[in-house]
Amino acid sequence: MKFSSITFRRRAFTLIELMFAVSIGLVVAGAAVMLIYQSAKEQRRGLAAASVEAKSHLLQAKISSCLRSASANQGVTLNYSTAVIDAGTGNTNGYESIFIFTPTNGGYALGSISYTAASGTVVYTPNMAATTQELWMTNSATTRLTNFLFNTTFNLDGSINASLVNVSFLMDDNNYSTPNPVNNPANVARSFSIQMRND
Repeated sequence: MKFSSITFRRRAFTLIELMFAVSIGLVVAGAAVMLIYQSAKEQRRGLAAASVEAKSHLLQAKISSCLRSASANQGVTLNYSTAVIDAGTGNTNGYESIFIFTPTNGGYALGSISYTAASGTVVYTPNMAATTQELWMTNSATTRLTNFLFNTTFNLDGSINASLVNVSFLMDDNNYSTPNPVNNPANVARSFSIQMRND
């Protein structure tokens, strides 16, 4: 029995086919890299937004709890040396520090809540006679606090109601999610009023 031998010839890719295949591969690889980059960027933005939201909520909760336990009878005293003046109008926007009075053993302990704009620091001093302080907030690589202001309100007769305190602040992610953004996507503006009700 005789078998005829069949010869198979292998043909290599031509230079044009190889260049075309490499081009297609580069396009696909580039698209994959862009998808991964965009996914990582969105994840970073989501993380930044969640972090800012959580920290702003925590700061608001601390301020609310503190002011609600302070003396409504004594009210708050604005620290007039910390007034923030609008450069355009000359009006006072608010104050970066207040004094509060906490009932203790039949008397009142003088405390304060103060904000330092340069570092975004909010410090609570329960009793100014002692040196104990609580750091509530400070700027970090992923959070920045700005425009932190206190104001009192007015009664219907125009007199100051020092037991109803208005608080406002802005917080963002300190450009963590998007380097040099035109509009920072991760920012929170909070404005709320607290009625003291301890007395």
